[in-house]
Amino acid sequence: MMRDYFTLDVTTGGRSKPQITVSFDGPSEQFMEQLGVDTGASPSLDSDRLDVSYRMHDDSMAIGTSGVFAVTDRVTGDFILECNADAGTIDSLVTAAREHDNSTTDGQYQFTLTINDREVLSCDRDLFLVYSTEGELLRQQSLIPSGVEL
Repeated sequence: MMRDYFTLDVTTGGRSKPQITVSFDGPSEQFMEQLGVDTGASPSLDSDRLDVSYRMHDDSMAIGTSGVFAVTDRVTGDFILECNADAGTIDSLVTAAREHDNSTTDGQYQFTLTINDREVLSCDRDLFLVYSTEGELLRQQSLIPSGVEL
């Protein structure tokens, strides 16, 4: 299962914007093929088409509860990646993004993807959707920029 090869790390401290890094440490050829690129090339992921989300497994965003972090292609709906993540870690990312971007309540963070220690994507994001166990959007736990219709 591809999900086993992903690890998620969140950095929320310091003066820089919060960062979420997903690292893939598995058979890169298979993952690169899934991304739709040749294994010799870097993925040409269009960051504007990516949706970053989290779906809770429990009814709490507390540390120690779990869920699934996912990145999907907004246009096709295809999963780019998914991995298990601690709900408390995700909650701290959203909170830090809001605190870092004190000019608005939207919040911003940086998303980075590495494949076998090689950075293949790094982009600033301001949309992060959190869903309940039933698949309902939890607006209070999400980062949704003003003007975005869902």
